[in-house]
Amino acid sequence: MKVISLPQRIIVNEYFSLAGSKIAFIFSKIKNFFSTFYMSMGTFLKERKAFAATEQSSQSFYRKKNFKALKPIIIIIAATLLIYGAVKIARSLNLGKRSASGEKIDVLPARASQDINKEYTFPLKNNKGEEVSKIRMTIDKAELRDQIIISGKPATSVKGRVFLIINLKIKNEFNQTININTRDYIRLSVNNNEEEWLAPNIHNDPVEVQAISTKPTRLGFAINESDRNLELRVGEINGDKEMISLNLR
Repeated sequence: MKVISLPQRIIVNEYFSLAGSKIAFIFSKIKNFFSTFYMSMGTFLKERKAFAATEQSSQSFYRKKNFKALKPIIIIIAATLLIYGAVKIARSLNLGKRSASGEKIDVLPARASQDINKEYTFPLKNNKGEEVSKIRMTIDKAELRDQIIISGKPATSVKGRVFLIINLKIKNEFNQTININTRDYIRLSVNNNEEEWLAPNIHNDPVEVQAISTKPTRLGFAINESDRNLELRVGEINGDKEMISLNLR
């Protein structure tokens, strides 16, 4: 048998040539894989972005659709609130007009009363302290009440308390209008305590009395229901005083 012997250099070259082609083939496959993967990822991201935009548009559409559906309800609620507010304002204005027109306001009747009918005369002095005329104060009646009228509205005493109301008449004999603080002329003691004299905390001062006229008014004290031995002291602050014992029934 004839054996052909190839040079070793040729064998080595063939080996590297074969190995190089295989490596090139492998790199080509890897390149194709990454290229396909990159293209797939790009397509996926584009589709996802398009889907997100579509979803946002859909949500916006449904929000607009829901708002359009709710719009009539919102308008009805707003109109109802406006009408309710207008009715409340109209009623309050109507009540104010009724009160201003002098409509009668009912309060509870007096719990007890006492007729006094005493008249007192006091000097009317000008700014210089000179007497220019006389004023006459008549104490008509004393009452115990649970309700009174203050500023045109009923006021009710709290539990355990009651109003002692003193009804007065002020007569102005001067030829000009005068203003008088009636609370300066009356004090009250309770429970035989003549060390403490209470000033009226309910009054209409200063009371304006037109020239040559008589004006009714009142004073009041908020006292305890348990208070007994009520006594009034009547007179000028720096003048003589007269005592009036109250026995209200």
